[in-house]
Amino acid sequence: MDSEAGFAFYVVLKYAAYVAWCYVGLRLAQKAARGERPAQAPAGNARRRAFVFGFVRLLIGIAFGFGIFMVGGMMHLNSPENSWPLYFGIYAPVRWVEWSIMAALLVRGGSFIEFLIGAGGGKMAAWQFGGIIVSHLADTPLILGSRGPHDMLPVGRFLC
Repeated sequence: MDSEAGFAFYVVLKYAAYVAWCYVGLRLAQKAARGERPAQAPAGNARRRAFVFGFVRLLIGIAFGFGIFMVGGMMHLNSPENSWPLYFGIYAPVRWVEWSIMAALLVRGGSFIEFLIGAGGGKMAAWQFGGIIVSHLADTPLILGSRGPHDMLPVGRFLC
């Protein structure tokens, strides 16, 4: 995955995963706004919006990933040989924040703080947790194409 084509594949994979997961979030938000009745809005509208929200999520991930990259570089840390706990310990909480931002954007009138503390509703909290899983799964090709998360931590590639 060190080639330009490998990196492009990774970015396209992340974007596609984010678009798909944002579509799920939009449908959940529509159902919640309609009192759990099946959504009446055209599905095409949600699909178009999912592409926009997927791109927003990609940009948020780049911003947070760059922040992790910079902080990790300033701390001059060495990654432990078994870096899986460090990978999940860093990226899972950061991704909760990222998906909380997305939940607040998807749910009209939603509060970021409510979603951050998990008070935004059971289904949306489950969606946020699912977003963390989606983000980790989208990292899998990059991680498997190297020596695992060891190559990415603490100052490796941006993964958010």
